[in-house]
Amino acid sequence: MSMASDRVISFVSRATLVLVLLLGSVGIAFGLIRTKPKVEMGSTDKSLPAVVVIQARPIEITRRMIGYGTADAVHHADVPTQISSIVLTIPPTTRIGRLVSKGDLLVELDDSDFRQQVVRAEQALAIAKTEQSLLVVEREAADARALLAIDDQALAEAELARVQDAFDRGGAKQREVDLTRQKLIAVISTAVNTKEVADRLPAREEQTASSVISKSAELELARKNLLRCKILSPIDGVIQDLDVRVGEHVQTGMRIARVVHSDSMEIPLRLSSYVRSHVNIGDKVSLRSAGFGKRYWEARVSRVAPEDDTQTRTMVVYVDIEQDPAGAGRIPPGLFVRGVVISSSDSSKRWVVPRRAIADDRVMVVQDSILRSISVKIAYSITGELGEFGLPDHDWAVLESSLSIGDLLVVDHGGSLRDGMAVRAVLAQEVSLK
Repeated sequence: MSMASDRVISFVSRATLVLVLLLGSVGIAFGLIRTKPKVEMGSTDKSLPAVVVIQARPIEITRRMIGYGTADAVHHADVPTQISSIVLTIPPTTRIGRLVSKGDLLVELDDSDFRQQVVRAEQALAIAKTEQSLLVVEREAADARALLAIDDQALAEAELARVQDAFDRGGAKQREVDLTRQKLIAVISTAVNTKEVADRLPAREEQTASSVISKSAELELARKNLLRCKILSPIDGVIQDLDVRVGEHVQTGMRIARVVHSDSMEIPLRLSSYVRSHVNIGDKVSLRSAGFGKRYWEARVSRVAPEDDTQTRTMVVYVDIEQDPAGAGRIPPGLFVRGVVISSSDSSKRWVVPRRAIADDRVMVVQDSILRSISVKIAYSITGELGEFGLPDHDWAVLESSLSIGDLLVVDHGGSLRDGMAVRAVLAQEVSLK
């Protein structure tokens, strides 16, 4: 009896366990069915190639014009030699990168020859002044002799008149008349010679005065040439270049140093000639150093050149910048920069598309899942981020032609997409572009 009872209990336990396990399995299965993800049913064919698109629309855009130029210091000096000589001394302060003030000695040339020229010029001037003084004395004596000759002529004429009167009354002989006349002629001749000498003296005086002025000028030039042996800095600034060494022979007009003061900078930006009507004085300019290690500055257009370059078909706008010449963020002279001029007179709604969306002056749009190619005309290009489209692009094209609002513009059609192809459009905001 006991064994039969144990068998019954064991059977019931096993049946109960199987039933519990079965019910648990059914519950788990129902739970999984209730929580499974629902598959969205749509009409889009997932087998079609996907293309990334944006909704085309016009946006408010300001015309931007890109130009390039080299920064130049407004205050700079290429210091030349004004004489020909030998470099005698270069002071320790004359080194590239050293600060100099106006009037500081840059280079000293050999002045021995020029000191001798000053001595010769002084002697020549002294001689000319001596000749001028002697001529004054001679002029006074000549004038006195001329007056005496006039008086002598008057006495001789009076004597001839008395002898002629005596001859007429029979109190004198013809020989006496002839001798008196002969004496008068000699006196007149002497008076003429004396007057001639006196008349020549004013011309000689002018000649002597001119000689004194000429010798004075030669002395002044000799003294200046002596001073030019010491070449001084014409401006405050920093020595950029030093072109000579001690003992080197320099010729007149040869550059010996370049001094630069970078407190005022001038940047001539070359732009395409066709944008002249869009450039205005006072327009904002965003400057960027070209090449590696980009640095940025903000400025404005200060001047516009009136003529276009016929060879390059460009125009020049000038950007003037005042800065601290010792500042870390200054623009150094000679830096090649890229400038973006933002027009203050050309701001309107324009159709803007990514530059990579254009190929052969055409863009692609998706209409009813079919690609359509549209011809476009580019007005100008801009760079920078445009948050309106949710794209990471920096190169954009502003269209002169128009699109239709709501067109699904293909961002990058690549090389496999063709006009009339069936595609699946995916908005750029729904994907992560890399």
